[in-house]
Parts: sequence; C-alpha cells; structure tokens
Amino acid sequence: MNKDIIIMSSSTSFTKKFNKLLKKKKLSYPIIESTGNRTIEIANQFVTEGAKIIITRGKNLSLLRQNINTILIDVRYTYEDIYFSLKEAKNYSNKIAYIGFDLAYDVAAKFKAISKEDFLLIQPDSVSHVDEVVKKYSDNGIEVFIGGITVANSAKKYGVKSIMIDVDEISLDIALNEAISLLNFELERRKNYETITQILNSTTEGIIGIDQYSRIRYINDRAKKFITDENNNVLVDEIVNLPVVKNTIKHGTAKYNELLKIGNTSLILNSRPLKIDNNIFGAVASIQKSDYVQSAEKEIRKNLNTKGHIAKKNFNDIIGKSKILTKAIDKAKKFAKSDSTILITGPSGAGKEIFAQSIHNYSNRHNEPFVAINCAALPKSVLESELFGYVKGAFTGARPEGKTGIFELAHNGTVFLDEIGETSQDIQVKLLRVIQEKEVIRIGDDKVIPVNVRIISATNKNLLERIEKNEFREDLYYRLCVLELRLPSLDQRKDDIPLLIKHFISNNAPGTKITNEALQLLGSFPYAGNIRHLQNTVERLIVMCENNIIDENLIYEVLDLNPNDLEKKFIQEFSEDQNNTISEIGKIENQLIKDALKKYNGNKTKVARELGMSYTTLWRRLKNM
Repeated sequence: MNKDIIIMSSSTSFTKKFNKLLKKKKLSYPIIESTGNRTIEIANQFVTEGAKIIITRGKNLSLLRQNINTILIDVRYTYEDIYFSLKEAKNYSNKIAYIGFDLAYDVAAKFKAISKEDFLLIQPDSVSHVDEVVKKYSDNGIEVFIGGITVANSAKKYGVKSIMIDVDEISLDIALNEAISLLNFELERRKNYETITQILNSTTEGIIGIDQYSRIRYINDRAKKFITDENNNVLVDEIVNLPVVKNTIKHGTAKYNELLKIGNTSLILNSRPLKIDNNIFGAVASIQKSDYVQSAEKEIRKNLNTKGHIAKKNFNDIIGKSKILTKAIDKAKKFAKSDSTILITGPSGAGKEIFAQSIHNYSNRHNEPFVAINCAALPKSVLESELFGYVKGAFTGARPEGKTGIFELAHNGTVFLDEIGETSQDIQVKLLRVIQEKEVIRIGDDKVIPVNVRIISATNKNLLERIEKNEFREDLYYRLCVLELRLPSLDQRKDDIPLLIKHFISNNAPGTKITNEALQLLGSFPYAGNIRHLQNTVERLIVMCENNIIDENLIYEVLDLNPNDLEKKFIQEFSEDQNNTISEIGKIENQLIKDALKKYNGNKTKVARELGMSYTTLWRRLKNM
C-alpha cells in the first residue's frame, strides 16, 4: 500500500465513498477514521514514516493545521452535503440539530440562511464538548443530530438518532486529484533539487547561493570544505560580507577572479547576480583554491602541448593539376622521406604552410607533434621565449611555472618556422645551435635539453639578398636550406584557378553556381596575394551574390571594375602590337579579332563566342598581337 497520501476520515460515509473512489481509480492509500487528539497522533506517525500529503476535512483539518507540518488537502463541504444529510434526518424527525466546526459550521450556516430550512445549528467550543452538547439538546427535545464520528458516538450513548454528514463524490475526486498532482509536483521538485545538489557537489568549485537579504540559501560541500576553520566552523560570513558580493546583490555587478584569503587558504572568488526579468534576487559566489587553479592550468597546458600540435593538412588538400604544381608536390613527397631541413620559398599566399603540414604527414614523423610559429608575428623577446622556453623567475612577468619552448614541444616531430627571414641576428645564432647540436637551453637556465626535431622553414624573401646585406646569417641559410622547395605563384599556374574557385565555392556555399563567363573572367586577373587573394575574392562574391549565381556583372560590381576600361585596355594593347611581324593568316585573324573587339566594345566573352574560340585562346592571341 502506498503511504505517500493518507486519508483521515471523520465519518463512515466519508470512508465508504473514498474507498469506492480509490477502487474505481485502482489506487491504494490508507483511510483512517478518527477525530480529536487521536487524529493528531495517527497523522504524526504516518508523517514520521514518510507520508507526504494528508486528505481530510472539518475539525480534523483544523487540528492537523495546528499540529502537523505537512501538506493538507481539504475535502470541502458543499451545500449538497448539508442538503442530503438534512433530507435523511427528516425521515426520522423534524427536530434536528446540526453540530459542526469551522468550515463545516460556516457552510451549514450559509445553507440555512439561503434555504430557510428549520434546524438547530451548533458549534461546540471543542471536540471534547460534543458529548455534553448532545446530552443538553437531547434533553431539550432534539431527536436527530447531524455530525461526524464524535457526534454519532455521543448520540448513541444518549439513545438518540444521528446522521453522519454526507460527502459529495465530486468533492472527494477533486481532493484526490489535487493530492496526486501535488505529490507528483513535490516528487519532481525533490528530484530536480537532488539533481542540482548532486551536480553542484560534484564540481571542483565551492558554490554559495545568497538571497537579497544576504542570507545563505545554499552552500555545497566543496564550499564548506574551503571555508571551514580548524574548529570546524563554516565561515560563511567571510564570504557574505565581502564588498564585492554585497555590490553584486545591490547593483547586479559581476566580479571575476577576485583573490581573497580565509584563514590560511588563498581562494579565487567569482560573484554573479541572480536575476529574473532584470530584478536582482541574490547572488551566487563560486570559490576555488588558487593553487588548484594554477595546477589545473599547468595540467591543461601539458595536455595541449602533447595533443594540440598536429598537422591537419596533407597533399590531397592541395588543389590543382597544373604541371608546375604537380612537380612541386612530387618533389615535396621525396623531401618528406628525408630528415634533412627544408626551406620552402615562394610568394605570400602560395600555400607554404599547407605544404609544410603535408610533408610532415607524409613523413615517418606523422604520429609526432607538428609545431608551427610565425617568426614575423612576435617581437624579438617574445619570439625567443616561444622558441626556447624559460625557467621560473627568468624575467619580470614570467609565468611562475616557467614555459616550454616549441622545440621541446615538437620533440620527435616537426618544427615549422614561417617567415624565417624576419628573425633577428641573436635568434639566428641560437637557431643555428639547435640545428647543429640538437639541443636547447631555456632562457634563464644552464641546463641543456636534447631535442630531436625536423625543421621546415619558409620565407617569401630572397635570403641570398639578405645575406649580402648582412641581415641573414649565411651559415644558418645553408643549414636551413639543405633541401629547397620553390612554390609557384598563382600566375604561374593559371590552369588551376577554375579548380580553386570551385573548391572555395563548394566549401563556403555548396549551393552557389558560377557561370563559365564569370569563371573565365576571374581566371584572367592577376592575384598579387596568390591563393589567399583568390580565396578572399571568391568569398566576397559568395556573400554579395543573389539567387546563388555568380556572373560577370557581379564580378564587375563587387571588384569595382569598369568593363569599358578593360575593353579600351585590350584595344590599346592590340594597336600597340600592330608593328609585329606576323603571317598573312595571322593578319587576317588579328583583323577579325580587332573587328570583333570594336563590334562588342572590347567584351572578350562575346568576342570569343563570335569567333568560335575559347576564352583562353583569345587571351593568348591578344597577348601575342
């Protein structure tokens, strides 16, 4: 039997009807008939055993409200209850007295006033006075008493008739449904509370909930541990009375990483407001030991050092089929099988880092770290500490735990030094030592740390010219350039431009289409920034295109080009080259091209279509004129 809900009955009729209702709903809850102090004793026993809700009515309800701390559901008295009880009483006599308490008395009084029924209405001072009331009024001629169990017992004692106060089945059903709803709500509330409590107790932070009156509403186990003194006193006032916490409660101002000390414990405090619809109703303070934060940061950094340095690209990610590019890839694959240093040269934006990552992933070191650094992006002092690391206290502002340099991080793997031509002479000397001796010394330390790394460097500068100007060490150059890989510019691999454009469109906006004319037009432009320049151009066109179509007009608009200026340029180039020696057939072809250019005002796409030649062929003819 489920004892979460208890029914305290005050009459036999109440008990019978409630039993019938429970049977109908296929439920099983205890029903106990009792009144007076016995009701309190029984209810206390059930609550102690875990009862959550008690359903009752009348005087029982009043007694339990005064003596029991649990949820009480009232089976309300109705006019129908009074009417049917009175109707039954009249079957025996018209000399009727109704004895009730509290709500039962109030409902009967209203019924009497409205119905004008003739019966005596009595409210004793207490349940213990019912016996003497029944005796008094039975002696004065009352022949039928309406009331609960106590009234029925007293009437039987003095030999008069009693009618138990009837109860409407609808009222019972409403009360039972309300009790079940509250029970489910309470169980859900407790489940949520326990879930939140266990979550908050599982965190490494101490959590303290404070209301708008600076009272503690919640504190998890971790917080108690952090602020408990040697006498096992939880020093909550040390937190509540902090100015930052008070400011959060008063003004809603959040505060993070506030350092404080409680006893001998150094803590880091975060204070955030609790709000509903911008109304502040308290604050939540989270605390953590400062030494734990430092050790956690160190551990995270260690994990990142071993897991975060990876090469994501390989040779399959290099887009293009031109001969010059294919030759560079084949050369890079051969270089990958060696442990010698590689110097990758080529213009900015040509894809030097993608080649470096691909070489690493194609090499025997592919399961080891790949650590890259841009030598031009950092000041000399910072670059030096990033490359070689430093020990605790090496200089002002250094991390207390020191720092691991990239050569140590890349042990057994690959170091990629981008923009190597921008390094200072001092760093060049140290790099030379790392390559020659295969060891590093951290800044501020005299300990030698052996390292096994493969070095790939890259530059868009002419290092030989910098050597002549004494801006780059010749000995370092030859150490870095055992193998040299020269990457072509985009102008040297024009045939790859359409492939690259389609690749960028596919990655950024798969549903976007580009017309052949637009593709040919984009392929005719020079790209000073090479692949990076082309990629930025395509992304700009994707953002600005409508209906997912990139055409010639969009290119002119987005790149701020004037078609007439381009046309005049082509015609001018044609005229300037007329003095060249050409064959008779060439003259005729050139004349046809010239006429078509004039006819279509220099629009190369229309000219190519008119003459039945490809866009590229037309461009080549114009270049040769």
